Parts: sequence; structure tokens; C-alpha cells
Amino acid sequence: MSSREEIYQKAFALKHEKKNKQEMNRRFLLSAAYQTHPRLSEIDRELAGVGTRLAITALNDMSGFDALRRRAQALSAEKAELLKKADIPPETFDCPLCQDSGYVSGKICQCVHALAAELRAKELSDETPLANSRFDNFELRYYSDRPDAEGRSPRQRMASILKVCTDYVEGFDPKTAKNLLFLGQAGLGKTHLSLAIVSGVLSRGFTPVYGSAESLFNKLERERFGSENRGAYDSVLQADLLVIDDLGAEMTTSFTRAALNDLLNTRLLAGRPVIINTNLSMKEIAMRYTARISSRLIGHYEAWEFLGNDIRQQKMIESRGIHGNQSV
Repeated sequence: MSSREEIYQKAFALKHEKKNKQEMNRRFLLSAAYQTHPRLSEIDRELAGVGTRLAITALNDMSGFDALRRRAQALSAEKAELLKKADIPPETFDCPLCQDSGYVSGKICQCVHALAAELRAKELSDETPLANSRFDNFELRYYSDRPDAEGRSPRQRMASILKVCTDYVEGFDPKTAKNLLFLGQAGLGKTHLSLAIVSGVLSRGFTPVYGSAESLFNKLERERFGSENRGAYDSVLQADLLVIDDLGAEMTTSFTRAALNDLLNTRLLAGRPVIINTNLSMKEIAMRYTARISSRLIGHYEAWEFLGNDIRQQKMIESRGIHGNQSV
């Protein structure tokens, strides 16, 4: 798991590597052109002289300034024509905004933010089915449309949760985004929608960190007591969004309790959002972890309970061609 700083270091390194290759290729072509057209070197020398005289003239009486400027323009036009004949394309940039420097007015250019998001997406995709978990393939048909005692069906509830998730991405701002807690039995789409949020946040140029509770706490523990995963803790703390999937499935130890409490508290104080998925009830969370953790979740997280029947089982039945009651 790379930290935010490491991700951006990789993004700048890739950008500079590509820029250097382009510049080396252009220098090679220019060297061949200058050998073929000696006039190019003569133009460069004359342009340098004209430039010096323009500077001197601008500091004195300005007489002859327009003539020198016209001469410089004529020389530049002649040079461009010779380069064109030598099949040297004009200098171009992948990002005209920063001219591939990576910075605009002293700030990181959007092209670097986008590249960093791509790198984070690839890193996450190596561990999770990120590409397969999208809002547009979250199928509400697997949820029953039969109303409960309160007159609402699982399908209506899940449609509401789906909208919460899409709105969350559209309005995402790491400084103001809410903390979310997804509750419910296994196989109801908690991971699917969380990954869709991660993908959407990535596409907007932010840097999320996603991990199952088991994987996440294992990495943090190996960093704490060993020499692995340097920067994992900082990455988790500093991410624009942290998603902890399947909380409660990990082996709960004194370390995991302390780490979870520290993560939630530190990110809460820093105003950085967290999304947690769990099959546990609030009572079970209090029993497995601490009353302090459950209290923090109740007080600072917007909770949504997922309803329905296990989607994975329904899809398995479909794939085997077993047809039952079509209203699930």
C-alpha cells in the first residue's frame, strides 16, 4: 500500500520520464536536421545577436527596435520552415496547461492529480475487483419489492442507499464528506457499493485507501512490529477517503481494537471521512471492540442497513439454471 506522497512521487517520476524521452528523441532529430541544414546554426547565431541588440535598444532610445523585431520574426519563420522540411514536428506537450512541468502557478497540475489517481486505481485493482463494482451494474432486481410492516420494501431501501452513494461521489470533498456505516448480512452489496464509491472518488482525482479489515490491520501490524509496509499507517491516516470493508471478519486482538480506535479518532479529529462495512450489529460491535468505538460510530457516522437475500447465492442459482420464485 503506497502512501499519498509515494503515489505522487511515482506520478511525477513517470511524467518526467516520459518528458525526458520526448526531449531526447527531439534532440536526436534536431541534431540530424542541423547537420543536413547548416543554415539552422547560422539562424541561431543571428537570432542571438538580434536578441542582444533588441535588449540594448529597449533600454536606450528605441530607434531601430521595430526593424530588429521584424528581422527576428523573419529568422524564426525561416527556421520553422527549414525544420518543417526536415520533418521536425513543432514542440508539443501532453499537458499544455503546465507544459509537462507538473506545476501551474506553484501548484500541482491537474494532469499529475489524474495520473496519481490512475496509479492508485491500478494499485487497488490488483487487490480488489474495482472495475467490476460500479453503480451502473448494481442490480436492484435482486431485492424483493414486497413491503415490510412499515410499508417499504428492500428494493426501495436499496434504491435509497444507491442514491446516497452516487450523491456521495458527485459531491465528494474530503473536508466535508460524511462518515458512512453500512450494516447488514453478507452478500447484500455493501462491498460492491463501497468499491463503486472508491472508483468514483478516484475518477474525480482524489486519493482513497480501501482494504478489508483483515488485510488492513495485518499490514498495520506488520509495519508496527516488523519492517514491512513502511508508510502504510500514514497512508491510511492521510487518505482523502478510507474504506474499511468487512469489519469484524478479522481476528480481533488487542492490537486491532487499539488500531481501529486510533484510526477512527485520528481521522475524526482531522475531518477526514471513513466508510465502514460490517456484518455485525451495533451491539455486536460494542461487544467485539469497545463501547467507545460503537459510541463513536453511533455519534459520528450515518448508518444504512442493507436489506434483502444473499445476492451471491441468487446469482449462483441463476448461473446453474435453477429457477425459483422470481420475486426475491
